[in-house]
Amino acid sequence: MALNVPVVRTNTIKRAGSSSSLGHSAIEHENDLAPVTPRSRRNSDSSVNTGAAAPIAPGLIKPSTQHRTDTTTLYAGKDHKAVTLETKVLMAKSPYFKKILSETPEPQAEQTTFEDADETALAMFAAWVHGKQLHGPNDFHSTGHYLGLYVLALKFECEELANHVIDLIRAYYAAGDMTAPPYRLQYMYTFAPTPNPLRKFLVATAAWRTLYGGEAVGGLSDAMKEVVGGDKVLAVDFMQELVVLGRDSGKDPRKGSKCAWHLHEVTRKCVEDGAEPWEE
Repeated sequence: MALNVPVVRTNTIKRAGSSSSLGHSAIEHENDLAPVTPRSRRNSDSSVNTGAAAPIAPGLIKPSTQHRTDTTTLYAGKDHKAVTLETKVLMAKSPYFKKILSETPEPQAEQTTFEDADETALAMFAAWVHGKQLHGPNDFHSTGHYLGLYVLALKFECEELANHVIDLIRAYYAAGDMTAPPYRLQYMYTFAPTPNPLRKFLVATAAWRTLYGGEAVGGLSDAMKEVVGGDKVLAVDFMQELVVLGRDSGKDPRKGSKCAWHLHEVTRKCVEDGAEPWEE
């Protein structure tokens, strides 16, 4: 007999935007604000509540007792694209899923479905869980996926992954002499609402651009004014980074120690092995 499964609303992590190099200390799409318009949903990490009713998600089939099976299936995006992982490996890599799959006899669909997750970022997470190498962003779109992956790493409590991802993003920004555009800041402050190293790094690059890049002559762009003016926390952080850069005589946040941008609550602190060529 067919089951009448109720519609549920699921975990949310918004898909990231994208990124590209535009030359000297380039903003990634300088005139493109690409505003983030999050929806309020159950279990969202977003700090923004638009007040609008969330659209009803398609019905989800309640998964079986996944922590007793060899594989666990996670779902991403509005179409609930499935990504299947080995349960034991997933639990070993992610404290978040170790807790869920250990304590919940039969995980609910909303525990394994992330409607606002970047589908590609979740696939990248699965690849990392299974030991595949991440090569880092190389264009506008892939940078967005890596930001989405960092947000997933925070949510799934994977410090090792978060630290690796920020290393790759910093290296890409340094190689292309790029800085974060306003919509990158808006994305991180909306969907990673608690302080974290990548959020700080992106703000620091924007501050660096303001003092030493194109905006040092022309002033803040309208898009930057709009984003900073619309988020008090971002505004305070941005001003703080301006002070730090002035105090440290323009120390470029894209260069220097990797470990300074890492999380080490559960992972071992890095052993620095000297500067990379791009850090000189």
